[in-house]
Amino acid sequence: MRKIDFSKNKAQTVLAPNWIGDAAMAAPFFASLRANFPDSKIRVIINPWIEGLFENYPWVDEIIKLDKNSFWYLFKIFRFGKFRKKLSSDNFWLLPNSFRSGLIGYLSGAESRIGYSTNFRKQLLTNPIFLPENKSQNLMDYYLGLIIANGLSPVSERISIKIRDDLLQVSRNMLEKLVDLSKRPLIGIHPGAFFGSSKTWNPKNFGLLAERLTDYQGAKVLIFGGPGEKELTEIVVKHSKGKALNLYGRDNLLILPGLLSMLDAFISGDTGPLHIASLVGTPTVSIFGPTDPKLTAPRGSRNFYIYENLDCSPCFKRVCPLHHHDCMEKITISDVENKLKNIL
Repeated sequence: MRKIDFSKNKAQTVLAPNWIGDAAMAAPFFASLRANFPDSKIRVIINPWIEGLFENYPWVDEIIKLDKNSFWYLFKIFRFGKFRKKLSSDNFWLLPNSFRSGLIGYLSGAESRIGYSTNFRKQLLTNPIFLPENKSQNLMDYYLGLIIANGLSPVSERISIKIRDDLLQVSRNMLEKLVDLSKRPLIGIHPGAFFGSSKTWNPKNFGLLAERLTDYQGAKVLIFGGPGEKELTEIVVKHSKGKALNLYGRDNLLILPGLLSMLDAFISGDTGPLHIASLVGTPTVSIFGPTDPKLTAPRGSRNFYIYENLDCSPCFKRVCPLHHHDCMEKITISDVENKLKNIL
């Protein structure tokens, strides 16, 4: 691995993770990059569906969207297109581990290409980093490992984002039309998971939990849902006996951080909005089954998770291969309520 002269005021380009949760967990990386390069331009290359999140990141100066994923599209825009000249003198940081991401870095012609040596892409990088020996390393630390391996200093304090005033006002205006924000607690539930059904707790349980929180805590419960989760959110509302408010279709990733920041607590599985909620400082209770909380559970004294730690978990499968889903089914409504007592 060659040594990079970081004294030169070069732009820093980052190829971002594809998943919303991973992008949220990369926040300390971006904060560290800004701390080490206060005067450099920081660009981020993203897939369009996570643009709204990065619009809320104060460390990013420019967002470049990849509109297509085909090889020929990438070859055209990076090898011969406008981006090659633009990025050729940059330090190019690759957060995803895929061969595709290594290829994008290589096609960009960037002078320095930094990433983990995975998936046969070592020759595409100028500065390949060996994978950490700790296989249970939290994803935040995994991304920060790229910073540390290059002799730079990571930001040590817990990272949170301050919502832009205009976006926060949009979020507030929307909620004020639906609920009385002076009445607390205000609790959010996200029952879905884009990853697959293995990450989802029974929607009936979410609905019954929402009913109990309304009846016994005097809470107002908001149900959040991503693309394709309309039916799922409706099932939750049905089992809450209509006491939960369905926000499906009313929010988007641009204003979601603002909405989550106004909650007193947020409950979900291991999914993107969970990590955004933590990032904006909202206390969370997360339900883990097929994934490992050591890798992706939010950090901090106001974040709690439930995990049965069965012999078959974590399996990291999209659908339970044993067809019983015990890792999630064995978690009860009372388990979640008990964790919430630490917050409310």
